[in-house]
Parts: sequence; structure tokens; C-alpha cells
Amino acid sequence: MVDEDGFVSVLLEQRLATDVFELAIAGPLRFRIVDRDPTDPGTLREQDWDDPSDFARIVRSLSLDYQWDEGSVNLELGELNGVTLGHGSVVDAFFNSTDMDHYQGGVLLTTEWAGNGLEFMIEDVISPDVLVGRLFVAPLSWFIDGEWPRRVELGYTLGADIDAPYRVLPRKTQPIPVTGIDLSVLVIDTDSASLMPYGDLMIMDGEIGLHAGLAADITLPTAAALELQAKVEYRRVGADYHPALFNPFYEYRRLYYETVAASTDSRTLADHLATEDLPPRNGFMADVALLWHDGLRIGARYDTEGRDRAHWVMFRLDLFPWPDHAFSAFYAGQDLTGGATLFSTDALIGIAARNRIIGPLDFFAEFAKRWRRTDEQMALANEVSAGLGIFLSY
Repeated sequence: MVDEDGFVSVLLEQRLATDVFELAIAGPLRFRIVDRDPTDPGTLREQDWDDPSDFARIVRSLSLDYQWDEGSVNLELGELNGVTLGHGSVVDAFFNSTDMDHYQGGVLLTTEWAGNGLEFMIEDVISPDVLVGRLFVAPLSWFIDGEWPRRVELGYTLGADIDAPYRVLPRKTQPIPVTGIDLSVLVIDTDSASLMPYGDLMIMDGEIGLHAGLAADITLPTAAALELQAKVEYRRVGADYHPALFNPFYEYRRLYYETVAASTDSRTLADHLATEDLPPRNGFMADVALLWHDGLRIGARYDTEGRDRAHWVMFRLDLFPWPDHAFSAFYAGQDLTGGATLFSTDALIGIAARNRIIGPLDFFAEFAKRWRRTDEQMALANEVSAGLGIFLSY
């Protein structure tokens, strides 16, 4: 089921893999068997293939992971889920396909050599709007040998929505750039614990944002392999500055950024930046994840720009206690005015389960609530699916 209609879904997929390279090519097709009002033309669901970017779904995923003594290169192509660059001051928990009718195949590149490297993201290789790059260096390692000089890291980030649209103002599009520097020091780095204070100074739309945070990782030296990851951060947020701009809700925010309840026109993020000056605020972020024995991951996050400004929550659960059995759940809610609608039906939700039945036969079930964009609006809609799959390897 997709919104009001029912479909039979067929997915053929081929995966090829080596030690450092993996490619998955897929042919996903959905054939309409129930067509409720409003009626749609044709049997094949045309919204799955009516944009050039939809054809990027044929390459379901492509990854390259090559490592050597002094560095590594990691490249990923496909749907981006929960991407974070650097300390997350610009890109944090970013999802590029929360609009069910507009698939986007993105690129994420990370390369590092002797503590120096590059992080780079494009949200859509066919028709890009969001591009972000972060260059980082370990300046002490240029003059001093050893591991500890690499613990001091200096970074520079430059990113933008290069084609942000307007709706209310009589303009077409305009770039929304974000840039700034960051500094971090890994003061503790052992097998059982790590501790890293950091600071970021960013500029967006002529306004300054200050991030000061602490990231920690603690692993209990037991057979249970229990690991706790935590990050807390203080922000000083300028009038037109939005921390973690590219987050799970950006696909919605760039098209609909309503903070005035009495407004008769739906504004975009570009309209909002040009017409409304929010008061500077003190905000914070807290992100905690618990991992157990490579079979369980529980994560929770709260992010606020301060009183009367945008805030959001996110919860994630991944459970894979045995081979060939997995369960995952996801919830993300936002309120652009700092209100109490974080927990409501206006949230992104995902639940998925997959279990091997016998031999090559699998069972899967999925539920998702995502945005569905039309010419008039962007509303939430449900996707529900279940079925059987046969997986053969050779």
C-alpha cells in the first residue's frame, strides 16, 4: 500500500562484491492493483519513474572501501541515511530520500591520510542541490612523528543548497551557503574510552553560529561488549543561522518553512531567511547511542536552536541478534517554532523486519511514513509492504 492505492511490488537485484568493492543493481517495479480516488493513469506507478533522479535507484548501492597503513578511501553511492560530516555543525543525521516520490541517489566520499583528509557529500548525482565538503588537517603531524600529533584536528567546511527555491517572494532560486572552521582535540584515546572536546565557528546568511561540544565513547571490557557513545553541544545561534542545517527534515524545510501560524502563503526556507529575523538564542544538542555485542543499537537525539526556534527529536533502534534476522525502527519529529508537536502524527516513521525462513527463502515486512510532494503541497503518506524473497549466491 502507498497512500490510498495498492500495488504488487517486484524487485530483482544483483550484487557483486570483492574485498574492497560492492555493487548492487536493482530493478524495482510497482504495479497498481487497487486505485482509489484520486485515480492514477496506467498500471505501473509512474511517480517512481517520472523524474530523472528516479533512475538512480537502478544502482541500488555502490561502495568502495580501501585502506592502507597510513590512510583510507571510502566511497558510497546510493540512498543516504543518517549522514554526518565533521562534528555535525552543517550536516548531521541527513537523509536524502524522505520524499517517497522523488528518489535521490547521493554520493558520500571520505578520504584520510596521516590524519589529513576530505569529507564530501552530494545529495543527488542526477540533479544536485546540496553539496558540502569538509577539508581537515592535523597540522602538528606535519612536524612531529607519532600518533598523538594527529589528535589535534583543524577543519574547514563549505556547503550550500545551490538552488534553494522561493515561493512568496518574486524570485526564482538562490544559493544558501554555509561555511566555517572547526577545531578538536582528542584528549583521551584508549581501547576502552575516548574523549574529544571541539568547537566550530560557522557563518550562514551573514549570521554567526558558535558550537562548543564534547564527544565521548566508553566500552566496558567485558564479554558483553557494551559500548556507550555520547555527544553534547552548546550553540549560540544568530538570527538567520540554523545549526545542523542539513538534517533529517531538510527536504521538507527547503520547500515549506512555516513559522507564522496566520500566514496565508507557504514559505520556503529561502523566503524565511529573507523575510523573518528570528531572535538570537542559546541552544543545545544531546545525542546518545548504546551498542551491545554487535547485535543491538539504541540511539536518541534532541536538537534545539533555543526558545521559540526550531527543535527536533530522533530515535533509532537496530536489532540483529542472530544471522539472517533483523529488526529496525526509526522516529523523527520536528517543530519549527519550539512548540510541543515533536510527538505527533506529523513525524517521519520507519519500521522494518527481515527473517530467513529456510534455505534461500526470506520474509520481510516494512512500514514507513514519509513525505509525498505534489504541485500543491508536501504531506505525509504511509507505505506498507510485506512479501517473500529468494536470495541465491554464486
